[in-house]
Amino acid sequence: MSQLYASLFYQKEVTEIFSDQALVSYMIQAEVALAQAQAQVGVIPESAATAISQSAQFAIEQIDFDALAVATGLAGNIAIPFVKQFTAIVKQQDEDAARYVHWGATSQDILDTACILQCRAGLQQIESLIQQCYRTALTQAEQYRSQVMIGRTWLQQALPITLGHKLARWASAFHRDLNRIDAMKSRVFTAQLGGAVGSLASLQDQGTVVVQAFAEQLQLSVPTCTWHGERDRIVEVASVLAMVTGSLGKMARDWSLMMQTEIAEVFEPTAKGRGGSSTMPHKRNPVAAASVLAAANRVPVLMSSLYQSMVQEHERSLGGWHAEWLALPEIFQLCAGALERTLDVLQGMQVNAENMQRNLDCTQGLIMAEAMMMALAPHIGRLQAHHVVEVACKTAVEKNIHLKEVMTELDEVQAYFDVNQIEEIFKPASYLGNIQDQIDAVLQEAKGEAK
Repeated sequence: MSQLYASLFYQKEVTEIFSDQALVSYMIQAEVALAQAQAQVGVIPESAATAISQSAQFAIEQIDFDALAVATGLAGNIAIPFVKQFTAIVKQQDEDAARYVHWGATSQDILDTACILQCRAGLQQIESLIQQCYRTALTQAEQYRSQVMIGRTWLQQALPITLGHKLARWASAFHRDLNRIDAMKSRVFTAQLGGAVGSLASLQDQGTVVVQAFAEQLQLSVPTCTWHGERDRIVEVASVLAMVTGSLGKMARDWSLMMQTEIAEVFEPTAKGRGGSSTMPHKRNPVAAASVLAAANRVPVLMSSLYQSMVQEHERSLGGWHAEWLALPEIFQLCAGALERTLDVLQGMQVNAENMQRNLDCTQGLIMAEAMMMALAPHIGRLQAHHVVEVACKTAVEKNIHLKEVMTELDEVQAYFDVNQIEEIFKPASYLGNIQDQIDAVLQEAKGEAK
């Protein structure tokens, strides 16, 4: 992506993790782990592993990235020209050790393992951002648990809720995201080492112990069998990030709608140069929401590419594997960027309680029609109560008066309720159901896991 847009859509640390330099660093780490593992079980000399490890300490500065880029286009993947350059670097230190670089491995072993190392580092950053979003949403849910606002369905005013309830739902989504990430780690963070067709025949009878030692060196799970052609691990991590991004998109949609001029219930944080218009001085645009929604729009398309890439030929694929290199880093970066924007909004969200009350009042009591119906139903039956209140609603709209006035004059209502009781029924705060219990449950869930 153009650097002009990076600050709008990406997050710095995750972008660096998926940079060219970082990828090569992870490939070097995989090559060193391979050598150390093989020396550990006696496949290659200890001296060779030591020389390879020492060479790796300064290898990144010696890699010719321009030459690597050109050679990658010819070779079909970066590992082939990378191994040539890394071998030459080791050879400068120890000519004999250079013979053992990349011993028994294939290009995909190194690239897949490097990819898993990237995913692990990237997920650490993303998990930290989700944790921060989760904690902030919990704080805000507690703070605004009693701030009554209108709940909306099909973009229309429906029934009262509280802002704290909306934030508690967001917090609960973050909690599920954290659980999903934790649950998949042992499956996803798995080493890849299979050789040309997954048999590790080049290592003869030492393949199994080398794989175990290789995974241990990198603190990755040991694969039951090679997974060159089975890409579910890559798709799983990307799918979880896609769900995270989609949930963030839902939140951004909500707060951007709540920022509309006619609604004006919450606002993104203000800062110099933020959210303005090139032509309209009065504008306060939801720029963070725009970034998050763009990510939520883009990530499903990238996921489609990964899902299609699962259909691979035989032991190693032509093209499907390659498509991952474009889609996966982008998904990580967009998800991290969306999280960073969301955290910024959660931490600095500005709430206009007066406008929330104004919007509750704007239908002149119509939002309390269900409350009135349910109060009346035990006395005259639900269906009849629905009919009475529905007719009253039409009358209130036609006469442009408050629904409470119409209901107060009806014989069916006067028979069971006095003026004070009707007044209480029409208070939005009196018709919140179990919202406070739900907020308590979300907060308690967080406290339980913090112990």
